Amino acid sequence: MKNIWHLFNIHFSTYLLILSFLLTGLIKNIILIYLIVLFHELGHILIIKLLGYKILRVDIYPSGGVTKIDKKINTKISHDLLIASFGILFQILLYFLFSFFYSLSFIRSSTYELFLTYNTTILIFNLLPIIPLDGYQLLRCIWEILFPFKKAFKISFIISVLSILLFITYNQIFSLNNYLIISFLVYKIIYEYKNFKYQNTRFQLERFLNDLPYRSIRNEKKLDLSFLKKNTYHYFKKGNTYVSEKKILERKFSD
Repeated sequence: MKNIWHLFNIHFSTYLLILSFLLTGLIKNIILIYLIVLFHELGHILIIKLLGYKILRVDIYPSGGVTKIDKKINTKISHDLLIASFGILFQILLYFLFSFFYSLSFIRSSTYELFLTYNTTILIFNLLPIIPLDGYQLLRCIWEILFPFKKAFKISFIISVLSILLFITYNQIFSLNNYLIISFLVYKIIYEYKNFKYQNTRFQLERFLNDLPYRSIRNEKKLDLSFLKKNTYHYFKKGNTYVSEKKILERKFSD
């Protein structure tokens, strides 16, 4: 965990949010918010390091952090689940740490109550199934266990779009004015949709170029690469025989 701070990149919109809090005298509030955000990201960083992946950078936005990792799309789903969940687990750990400090009278009751409000709000927000939040990543992992890669994305994406519409409606009803957060989430959803074609091509190319560890083998009666599923090696029926996915992908990328 040494020398990780150079990985952090604070987005300019985050500086605007911090400045607005400082100008209104809410110094304690902004310190608590980003203490929670940093602790959340440290959870992701710890498990990423333990799993042996390289961290490219950690972007800090008004809505929280996004940790960029150098890893294959075809990694074990169990690893993706661990990476997505450790930020949440670290936030839960933070409840115990603050409760301990409060019991020792290291922090005031007003600070403790403020922390409980912020940590709970940020925890619930992170569990929403909206791109790129942890709730979305966890949900997508579950779909990837059940469905092929392409179909898992489509289901997760539809849920994400419906969830952001509900989130916008909720904010309008209660006049929360979270325009920076909403704008960021909408941008990420659009970016993820546009980027999926590249993701899918990379997903297939990784399977062609690498000897990946697969947990199961599946025979498909139809030659359709959209059936490709994480952690599963596929054979496709062609005439009276079955052809491996590697052979099919070789022809595709050779062309």
